[in-house]
Amino acid sequence: MLESYQVEHNSQNIYYRSIVGAAEAGSRLRLGIRIRTFEPIHQVLVRLWQDQTGERLIPLETKDGQNEQKFYTAWFELPDYGCLVWYYFIITAESGTYFYGNNPEMLGGVGTLSTEAPESYQITIYNKGARTPDWFKNAVMYQIFPDRFARSGDTIVRKKGAVIRADWTDDPMYLKDPDTKEIIAYDFFGGNLRGVMEKLDYLKSLGISCIYFNPVFESESNHHYDTGDYHKIDPVLGDIEDFRALVTAAEERGIRIILDGVFSHTGSNSIYFNRQHRYSSLGAYQSKESPYYSWYHFRNYPNEYDCWWDFDTLPNVNETDPAYMDFVITGKDSVLHHWMNEGIAGWRLDVIDELPPTFSKTFFAELKKRNPDAVMIGEVWEDASNKVAYGTPREYLSGSEMDSAMNYPLRTMMLDFLTGAVDGRQTARRLASQIENYPKENLYAMMNLIGSHDVQRAITVLAGVPYYEGMPAIEQSRVRMTPEQFDLGSRRLLMATLWQMTYPGVPSVYYGDEIGMEGFKDPFNRRPYDWVHGNKEIRSWFERFIAIRNENDALRTGDILPLYGAGDVIAYARTIRSGYDVFNQEKEDGVFIAAFNRNLTETQTIDVEVSDFACGVFEDAFKPSRTYEVERGRLRIKIPPLFGLLLRERREPRRFERNAGVLLHPTSLPSKYGVGDFGKEAYRFLDFLAEAGQKIWQILPLSPVGHGYSPYQSISAFAGNIMLIDPEDLVARGWLTEKDLFLPYEANTAFIDFERVKQFKKDLLEKAFRTFRKKSAKDKEFQAFCEKEAYWLDDYALFHAAKKEYARAPWIQWPEEIKHRDPDALAALAERQKDEVELDRFKQYVFHLQWKHLHDYAKKKGIKILGDMPIFIAQDSADAWAHQHLFDLNEDGTPRTVAGVPPDYFAANGQLWGNPQYNWEAMKAENYAWWKRRFRKLHEQVDILRIDHFRAFESYWSVDGKAETAINGRWLKGPGKPFFDEIERELGELDIVAEDLGIITSEVERLRDDCGFPGMKIVHFMLEPNESGRVGFTTPENSIVYTGTHDNNTTVGWFTRDIDEVMRETLANLMGTTSDRPKTICKRLIKAAYASRARMAIIPMQDLLALDERARMNTPGTVGINWRWSLKKDYLLELDPKKLKALCVRYHR
Repeated sequence: MLESYQVEHNSQNIYYRSIVGAAEAGSRLRLGIRIRTFEPIHQVLVRLWQDQTGERLIPLETKDGQNEQKFYTAWFELPDYGCLVWYYFIITAESGTYFYGNNPEMLGGVGTLSTEAPESYQITIYNKGARTPDWFKNAVMYQIFPDRFARSGDTIVRKKGAVIRADWTDDPMYLKDPDTKEIIAYDFFGGNLRGVMEKLDYLKSLGISCIYFNPVFESESNHHYDTGDYHKIDPVLGDIEDFRALVTAAEERGIRIILDGVFSHTGSNSIYFNRQHRYSSLGAYQSKESPYYSWYHFRNYPNEYDCWWDFDTLPNVNETDPAYMDFVITGKDSVLHHWMNEGIAGWRLDVIDELPPTFSKTFFAELKKRNPDAVMIGEVWEDASNKVAYGTPREYLSGSEMDSAMNYPLRTMMLDFLTGAVDGRQTARRLASQIENYPKENLYAMMNLIGSHDVQRAITVLAGVPYYEGMPAIEQSRVRMTPEQFDLGSRRLLMATLWQMTYPGVPSVYYGDEIGMEGFKDPFNRRPYDWVHGNKEIRSWFERFIAIRNENDALRTGDILPLYGAGDVIAYARTIRSGYDVFNQEKEDGVFIAAFNRNLTETQTIDVEVSDFACGVFEDAFKPSRTYEVERGRLRIKIPPLFGLLLRERREPRRFERNAGVLLHPTSLPSKYGVGDFGKEAYRFLDFLAEAGQKIWQILPLSPVGHGYSPYQSISAFAGNIMLIDPEDLVARGWLTEKDLFLPYEANTAFIDFERVKQFKKDLLEKAFRTFRKKSAKDKEFQAFCEKEAYWLDDYALFHAAKKEYARAPWIQWPEEIKHRDPDALAALAERQKDEVELDRFKQYVFHLQWKHLHDYAKKKGIKILGDMPIFIAQDSADAWAHQHLFDLNEDGTPRTVAGVPPDYFAANGQLWGNPQYNWEAMKAENYAWWKRRFRKLHEQVDILRIDHFRAFESYWSVDGKAETAINGRWLKGPGKPFFDEIERELGELDIVAEDLGIITSEVERLRDDCGFPGMKIVHFMLEPNESGRVGFTTPENSIVYTGTHDNNTTVGWFTRDIDEVMRETLANLMGTTSDRPKTICKRLIKAAYASRARMAIIPMQDLLALDERARMNTPGTVGINWRWSLKKDYLLELDPKKLKALCVRYHR
């Protein structure tokens, strides 16, 4: 029998659902379910269904064979229109049929296993191209109840049945008939549009960019939800000229106006119904011949008619009546167009649940046709993605009915958490559910309120002031918070406001909340704004919270990352990385963490994973001296009681110049001679780099290649690889003729034939040497070179001579006197092989001349060469032979211990490199003289030194010299910081890059940082899911970021071959594209690398060309075609230097 723990699907995890959250119509979606059991599973189906449409049963398949754990998946196409699709799984096992569906709370995420049909998971599908206005997503709203915000002047405007309040500080009330409880008069405080206009500067200083007005049209009541004339401003508020002046003045301050449209009913005393003959029009109540008669539904004309919630003062309308729709929506001077002509920015539609979909969709379509940037907000109290209103499933978020809804669900989540009704874990689940169900375009446009005209004042609720349904109005009016209640309420209010201002969506401030106004429900939540005694401290915090939102893109359209939810704490991050927000718009990078502790008395400490989006130091956004440091990808945060903490990743001043470059070893340049060299193609490549705005050319070691032609298994730490010598330069110097360069065929292949090239270059150089000896035997430059480089060149040349004399045997097999370097024997060898010795000196001289000329050209072009220093030397090398005491060797010269690394990403058995380990004690005794010569030599050749396997200077993996794998090694301490101090003391400060990949400990990081060296960050490695299951990367400034290195697959190859389907979907989602576009992924990862904070971004040439795995340079731990990849001669035709330079400009590199 299957148990719950054996089956799992998580709709909020891309491993199980390829599109987490809402999906665009027509998308392709993968669903998966994991089952852990040895019980035979006969079939797994997913049931997909749509309300009133039908269902599909789709079989899932697994590739996991007979394993206990099996992952079943199925792909399918989503409908090509906005709608809701529901699903659950049906599992037919040996023990019976089981169902896996949503959890009982319908919150998505991890579901439940049952033996009967379960709740379904939801997939929200939105129309292709559905968008909400960008300006609105970046706005801060302010809701104004017009009669109660501000009054300009003392003129009393006559209004039939109105009670005019002379004192602005009076409490509002309803005047009701004592018997029927019917409202017989409304009180008015005289707030007006001119009053609002006079307060625009106040709203601007608060940070407001959008005003939402409760209705302003003529009507009987003070709330104006009983519209009398849709085309007229209520005289108590002003006139059309006042409104126009307000719109103009607001626009000058960057503030837009949204009006409230009440279209499900009108007032009974309106132009259209005219029950009490207040208007000269022929109303529907007066005559069936009225032009408005068809708007209403009379049961028994004229006194019995459909009313809104049985209020006979609010007759319902037939919203789909053609005349009504023309009047409100489509007519030339319709209500919609009339007020859009007056300059408003959009509409809020009252009780949209009660408007037929035909009406609301037509209104939305007409509004967007009039102005695509206009916004439409719906009054929805529940989850707007799946609302069923009066038996009709609504499609509010399909992209055809509204941009935004009043986010009462979020308000409930906030207040439930802050008041202790719901814990952090459940709150996090509820938040995640809304994020899952709402399309991003709508989520980021939700009207996020904590107060409104329809609910108790936020501070009153948060203070826990006792209230009960049916509480008499007189009792409500008398309640005032105690100082203790006000303190509690205000602290919670500030937490709620910080939450509101740092969460996706459009925060809406209900007038007076920013000064701590209190009150229960209507009318006490609609008291006049207290301009005299409002709490200025609360207001100042509102100003700060709004300001930090307005100043930071990340808090408006950045990604939302849940970080923590348990007990008394909720925490999340808002991030923009790589210069693009969640809508793929160019925005300023930023990282914030908001954390809330509702505990009344105790500080809470949380530890959160941030490795995917942050490194360095966070500071309190409002008290920067309070800092929190990220340590190995984690952040520890202390949150005081009853406090909301906003942390911002500190933007340190740039300490380094930003630049970019390309990784390409010279051997990979195109050449008709079979291998890239220092010839014209190298100069052409430098020209390309300069034109493309590149400042760095990174190369692999230039030293002679050893076994397998690896530049990391060199026979010399000082010599150059003679295969890089340009034959045409030898002709130009007169040492060869054009005829000497004749080739039977011209190479234009993606792979180097080293064997052929080696013999070809050997023959050419020997011929050139013979000519050189005849013509320039006493060349002063040559003599000077030999004298200057004698400290390594003599041993290297003699090593080669011995190789020739002893049939290429390794030096440990040479005669004892040569192996152990007897001076007389060496002198005799040198005499016997003097031609061979001189030939090797000549080869190195030519290498030196050509590389120096190329390096000088690079400098002239403003390009630095980033060279490579392999930490280890081959066993069969001139250096090991010449300096045997500096290596860990046995008496016979064989290595006692060898280098390698334990099992890692590249090799399950580790990597056994076979290089002899150093005798660091002997090195230290000589004051690291050999290393100093090595650093000095490489520094002459390149501008920046990359130290391969830097971690060995802290600790190195030592393996027995006779071992066959690297598994059974041990870590031994390296020379550490004193080594680099000594190098710097002798040579001065060098520009060094630390290759710190593989198993890196805090001690290695400390050594790197103490030395001040930048480390390497590889995008392929950084995009592994972290402990929290999130994927992303971040880089410190003092680092070099690469998409990949010579040891990695190409990015296209890595994406298509090395990562699984789930990771491909995850990465495609992160990059804002689809998994069937690997070249697009590659381009966007390059852009992400450029956008990173790393001081240097280096991209392998294979990735610039978006080449697949066939262009891989090296696969560690293998032999075959490693190091042989080469460019074709027309490669530059596939590159646009202007685009690459534009990236450099865009990201200041």
